[in-house]
Amino acid sequence: MSENKTPFETLYELDVRDKLEKKKSGGSELSYLSWAQGWREVKKLYPDASYEFERFGENNLPYVYDPLTGYMVFVKTTIKNVTYEMCLPVMDGANKAMKAEPYTYTVGFGDKQREKSVEAATMFDINKTLMRAFIKCLAMHGLGLSLYFKETVAPETAARLKKEKDDADKELEASIKNIQAEIVSTAKKMVDSGIDSTEIYAKIEEIGGKKNPNSIKDVEKCKLIIEALKEMKGNNKSGK
Repeated sequence: MSENKTPFETLYELDVRDKLEKKKSGGSELSYLSWAQGWREVKKLYPDASYEFERFGENNLPYVYDPLTGYMVFVKTTIKNVTYEMCLPVMDGANKAMKAEPYTYTVGFGDKQREKSVEAATMFDINKTLMRAFIKCLAMHGLGLSLYFKETVAPETAARLKKEKDDADKELEASIKNIQAEIVSTAKKMVDSGIDSTEIYAKIEEIGGKKNPNSIKDVEKCKLIIEALKEMKGNNKSGK
């Protein structure tokens, strides 16, 4: 964490792609950052961070309710003396406001009109909304904010991630070439020692799916091939 960066800059640039979870919604798969993952990342960087669910009325309930518009929850998060507030309505899977009683509404026009229903809200729905409001409030501090405008990472992070990926790809490519060369060298020595090349390359194809070792790009398969060839070589010696 750079001392020259604000908490917003630090959290905005934090790559959370490997922390995302997935869920089905409307026939498509959505990626999201769970409240638990988000809070863990924040507390690792800022141990003094805090949050508060606002409460209302004599019963100290964590929501306000209006019979016409439905339920609304509010949360505050504070990081390094900066506080943001987020409000969020309690909604169903179709993003329709949930109320104390179930209700119906009409969609479509003319002959294509149909009626849809919205279930009454439960405490489970309210709790889910509280945690959604909480993670969105953390986004106001920068954490995962880019996810809300369909970016997977902050632009400042993209160049670093690309370089890391390119370096990893180069390292993998070098590893593959080295292990391919080892297969070729091992096979040559086996042929020179009198082992039938047909058997050798049949074993390579059996494990790697191809006879030519230079066409096999899977490191784990290459390792298995080397082990198998060494075993063949050992068996051949013991057979003699």
